[in-house]
Amino acid sequence: MPITAVEASRLTRRTGMAEDQFCSKDENGIRRLLNNQDTRACVFLATSSDLPSAPGICSVYDSRPLGCKTYPVILNEEDLAILDDLCPYTESFDEPGEDDAHILLNLEEKLKR
Repeated sequence: MPITAVEASRLTRRTGMAEDQFCSKDENGIRRLLNNQDTRACVFLATSSDLPSAPGICSVYDSRPLGCKTYPVILNEEDLAILDDLCPYTESFDEPGEDDAHILLNLEEKLKR
């Protein structure tokens, strides 16, 4: 999950963790949340299982990044908002629309800063 510098700073203050404990930067300098090596889920997801459908709770829910708030809505190659096929719960969500695409396109711009 990509996160902005502001979101990383907020998570550092909220958790007391150093940024490199919960995210890394890719080759384009975009910060991405790390996964727990045991559960293969986000480092902030409190779960003990590595099954995609396993129950868990976000330990930073009140401070979670925008990408987490909008998931499973993602952008496809044409910048259209779609539901992520990797999410096992897509049937629980409404089909995304143009407003969702605008939100994610604005987030993409913030990630580049």
